[in-house]
Amino acid sequence: MEKGKYAFIIFSDPEIKSELVKAAHALHYALGLKEKGNEVIVYFEGLGEKILTLEPDYIKPVLNKAIKEGLIYGVCGYCASPPHLNIADKLRQKGYNLIGNENDHKDISEFIEKGYNVILV
Repeated sequence: MEKGKYAFIIFSDPEIKSELVKAAHALHYALGLKEKGNEVIVYFEGLGEKILTLEPDYIKPVLNKAIKEGLIYGVCGYCASPPHLNIADKLRQKGYNLIGNENDHKDISEFIEKGYNVILV
């Protein structure tokens, strides 16, 4: 069977339990796809970026595994910037790749152009 390319875009707000559960499942699915030989990346966007600064206990084990496996492509620098979530410095300190900035909001076309199947969570 031919392997695929998948980009998980996580928007889920970790302060809402049902949203946090969705994000955790997305990370589990991403890891499963990678284990089966697929090319997989995870990108955090919007309120989903707060997962990386709060690191709620519920998601921490699967998030750490995704980080260890190199699945975290980056985070939206526009959403992390001071006019928005204002967590850019925290994310940089943790070593995350910020893509774009407060004047440059990237969109998912980058992933589509690179041949990824985009999955929004």
